[in-house]
Amino acid sequence: MPIEYYEAPDVKVLVEKIVIGLRFSHIDVGRVFCFRSRGSKSRRTVARIHSLGRLWQRALKTRAGYLIEVISERFDRLSEFDKERVLIHELLHIPAGFSGGFRPHRGYISKKIVDRLHEEYRNRQ
Repeated sequence: MPIEYYEAPDVKVLVEKIVIGLRFSHIDVGRVFCFRSRGSKSRRTVARIHSLGRLWQRALKTRAGYLIEVISERFDRLSEFDKERVLIHELLHIPAGFSGGFRPHRGYISKKIVDRLHEEYRNRQ
């Protein structure tokens, strides 16, 4: 069975809330797209982020964009608390320049950083 993709407006709403709540002003939520996939063979992946790199931007004559894909079989079973944490993790991959590149885990993304930001997000609600 091939992977199927669906727009995920519920994920988009949560992403928007997180971006506003954490004051991630470098993220253009209008250029962040959210999809849900079904049928992935990956075993541990809950979500992943894709970007429109610079060469694709130039070829398509468009600006940078990011797509957050949540794996339905795993993401949908999570509590709201854990969904927030997963999305914070994915958003941390977006660099300050919102250029179409990615931030690596090393130095930018860790359990400790996600925990701190999630607590900050929860306290602002």
